[in-house]
Amino acid sequence: MKETVSTRFHVQLPDQRWFEENIGCENACPVNTRAPRYISAISDEDYDCAFELNREDNLFPAILGRICVHPCEEKCRRGLLIDDPISICSLKRASADHKTSPSREEKPVRKRDKRIAIIGAGPSGLSAANDLARLGYAVTLYESFPIPGGMLNVGIPAYRLPREVVTKAIEEVERLGVSILTGTPVGKDLNLERLRRDYDAVYIAAGAHKAEKLGIQGENLNGVIHGVTFMRMVNLKEDIKIGERVAVVGGGNTAMDTARSSLRLGAKEVSILYRRTREEMPVDQRELEQVEEEGIQIHFLTSPIAVLSRDNINVSGLRCGRNRQGDPEADGRRRPIPIPGSEFDIPIDLLIPAVSQSPDISFLPEAIGLEISRWDRLAVNPETFETNVQGIFAGGDFVTGPRDVIRVIADGRRAALSIHKYLSGEVYQGRPSHFTPVHEVRVDPDLEKIPRQKVDTISIEERMVLDREVDLGFSKELAQKEASRCLQCHLFTIFDRTKCILCGGCVDICPKFCFRMARLDEIKRDEKLSKWVESLYGVSFVEAEKRNLATVIFKDESRCIQCGLCVKRCPTGTITMEEYHRKSTFY
Repeated sequence: MKETVSTRFHVQLPDQRWFEENIGCENACPVNTRAPRYISAISDEDYDCAFELNREDNLFPAILGRICVHPCEEKCRRGLLIDDPISICSLKRASADHKTSPSREEKPVRKRDKRIAIIGAGPSGLSAANDLARLGYAVTLYESFPIPGGMLNVGIPAYRLPREVVTKAIEEVERLGVSILTGTPVGKDLNLERLRRDYDAVYIAAGAHKAEKLGIQGENLNGVIHGVTFMRMVNLKEDIKIGERVAVVGGGNTAMDTARSSLRLGAKEVSILYRRTREEMPVDQRELEQVEEEGIQIHFLTSPIAVLSRDNINVSGLRCGRNRQGDPEADGRRRPIPIPGSEFDIPIDLLIPAVSQSPDISFLPEAIGLEISRWDRLAVNPETFETNVQGIFAGGDFVTGPRDVIRVIADGRRAALSIHKYLSGEVYQGRPSHFTPVHEVRVDPDLEKIPRQKVDTISIEERMVLDREVDLGFSKELAQKEASRCLQCHLFTIFDRTKCILCGGCVDICPKFCFRMARLDEIKRDEKLSKWVESLYGVSFVEAEKRNLATVIFKDESRCIQCGLCVKRCPTGTITMEEYHRKSTFY
């Protein structure tokens, strides 16, 4: 509801899209995780239900509850309206930590006579395999690393994501009959042509494991290990010569992971160089705080200029320069501009550039005719994930470059449905959207006073090992307290116009001033509203306005805290509270 320059209100008649957009957290999630529903389940101490809701939507609750970038929290109504957003991500982990029953047994599916090969057993490949197996297909994943999981196991350190958590998630996929062949790269011996010949469809989800270079002098010296390579060596327990002084270049998750891992491997002094400001760092604020708690120094507005060496063989130092902020770039961040004469040197034993990574497309044979984009990435249809070669699909980081895990999972799930349509001609029909009545709305009387709960961590002294998880997660008590902060945006006040007597009781009692009563001449006219008025009164909107035929009560949904007082106050039963169930793309 907005008041325009002409003082008329813009009133929108609700439709499916409107309802979905007003469940901000659910709508912001790439897989539309039913966050309000699982948070309500936690509030009711039903962790098993909360876990199953997550498992159906995002597949890996225990993993995402630890590492998701939680775009849902940015759209949380509580955070936009009252104080801090609900800790949706940590509550996701709580659903996995505190569930008591084993995962629900999958219903037997009709087996299909089609076989699918997936290249890459990372989150995108695993999510596609999960859905395709549930649809009845025989699925085989080919993984070049000695362990499955992709970046979950070789890119993210165990102190953030314990290996047993990843193992359990992968076992859930294998229970569906999915076969995972590790240590089996696709390329020379086992090539794409053979997979295309032996299988009915191929999904390429090989990730983005090729390190991007800084492009500065001395980058090829001994003692320079790029971030993605460094984390792979750490996670596969390969030998690394750390030395005492480590410098990391970058401001993303890989930079934080390499810095903290270096400290745990014995480095005495670890620094992070980031060319922009603290506010522009693309990492979770909580992780940034932990980095600084552990004694890692961050140099903001600082860029590397050259890698130094005393013997022209091994790294001995790094020449850096200071930056100032320039004009905003396309992403809204201000361009860093070098400051002349600001150069300085720091002594180091190891340099870890962690600026980015890209897909390695070298295993794709030219003869097969796959279209490559101008960015040296495989070109696909963004809606269906189909390549220009029939039967070959691709998605995840392999197509876009590095992204967060939840978006990669979303790619895998959508690609699975496209492959299903390609092989069967069927369009999968998920749950239709619908409402269910809510007979009682329970709201904590101190709802607006409850602060966001903090996740406890182990002590700094306990952190100096690679396999000790830092975050402890919520206890049951804290999880329920945090869940009680939720405004339950999946509940809506539904109005039966035929019962309304325009008494204005709902307007008077609403504590957030959500309701307003207005004449038609105060409403901005649009085509949809005009048709609605004409259907009610048999005359045009303009005529109804002239004759003052109607008074309208409308609501600003963005302010609603679902207290239900309007329902209790309404003398005619015009207003009811109902739960909206979104149409599901999946199950």
